Amino acid sequence: MTLPRLRYLGLTMLVVVPVLFSAGIWFAGNQLLYPSWSGATKDLSRCPPVLAAVWGEGCGNLRLTRALQFREVAVPSLNGYDLPGWLIGAADNRREPAIGAILLVHGGGSDRREVTRHASFFLDRRLDVLTVDLGCHGEAPCPVPGLSYGERESQDIVSAYLYLAGRYQRVLAMGSSVGAASVLIALPAMPKLAGVIAENPMASFERLIRETPAAAAIPGWFSGLLIASAKWRGHFDGLLSPEHALPLVHGIPIFFIHSQRDEIVPYQQSAQLAARYGGPKTIWWPERGGHSAIWDADPTAYETRLATFLAGLAL
Repeated sequence: MTLPRLRYLGLTMLVVVPVLFSAGIWFAGNQLLYPSWSGATKDLSRCPPVLAAVWGEGCGNLRLTRALQFREVAVPSLNGYDLPGWLIGAADNRREPAIGAILLVHGGGSDRREVTRHASFFLDRRLDVLTVDLGCHGEAPCPVPGLSYGERESQDIVSAYLYLAGRYQRVLAMGSSVGAASVLIALPAMPKLAGVIAENPMASFERLIRETPAAAAIPGWFSGLLIASAKWRGHFDGLLSPEHALPLVHGIPIFFIHSQRDEIVPYQQSAQLAARYGGPKTIWWPERGGHSAIWDADPTAYETRLATFLAGLAL
């Protein structure tokens, strides 16, 4: 190979390698900022088979299944938009009149359909159910594109809490994954919450990226660049986190649930969050079920544990 060709090859590599590297960071960042749980999209009428297999008939869309009576609501958010949601009343569904309400919060890349499978359980316990689409999910507006792993989402949680607190004496919240993390971050602003069920929350955005099992095959410097890039693109700093919020809260009963087989968030993160929390708490680290799929592994055991927790709250 001639010297000019070697120089050309060298220059080409100097251009191509950084471009490919940047493209890799950008692609990985897209997976973090714009996740799609099992093919969920902002069109709630779409129900691909892979999603139906996870969320059940009609992908949990009550508009399609009419499995429960519900009311369409719009919850004003501190983030400057309305959160579209469904309010499912106990009395409207042939249960005893409600003694309170529970907010069910979906995970990242999901929407309100994910949690409707839990609604009947809570209706049976005289709790009305509210589930909303968090910002940039489902039918909710998305003025700042991208998931912020609890920073903006926690403000949506506070907003939904205020909506319910103005209508019910007792309000609870249950969240999964980013939904659980968002609830925990919001706790200092929800002092009268009667109880929380937090399923597989991450301790923080940075720890999620650095400690997820997949990170074992990624150099630490790459993870650092990915974290910095995602924060910059998503317009959040990652400082709001469950591990920072929990020491500020003491009197709210929290049920921490996390599968030891979680393939995304190590269950040790929930164990450490529980250890940091100085208030009343219950813990359960089941040996079955993946991320956001503990109920699927054994619905009876899951609901038995929830029923025991709720009974202890003396609602």
